[in-house]
Amino acid sequence: MARLSLTRTGSAHYRDYLRSAAWGFRRVRWFRDTRAAGAEPACPVCGVTLTQAGTLDLHHLHYDGVHRDPATGAWKAREKDEDLMPLCRAHHEQLHASLDARKEYLGWDRRRATVLIVARMIRRHRKRPA
Repeated sequence: MARLSLTRTGSAHYRDYLRSAAWGFRRVRWFRDTRAAGAEPACPVCGVTLTQAGTLDLHHLHYDGVHRDPATGAWKAREKDEDLMPLCRAHHEQLHASLDARKEYLGWDRRRATVLIVARMIRRHRKRPA
């Protein structure tokens, strides 16, 4: 299975992976490891923390480490911690809307596109009147 199908939010493979037990356990492990390292997970755009929000999404900067076992069909979630970025739901949806809809990011490395879009979102968020 090509990883390419995981990069589009609406693809069947993407939805299947995000519903898998492997992803659920990986999410829990990421939040646990981040807190164990002394950091409170927070959205880099608005600063809302996991404690404040109750939950945060994790955005994939790329899908290296995600594989489907061809024999069993089971997902393997071995993403590196640095390949996942916490975001509040609203900013995660905004990021995906930009990634999925804007032609300027087609062919870009997912990490590079994500970093650029998030930087733009942070600048817009800081310019908003209080």
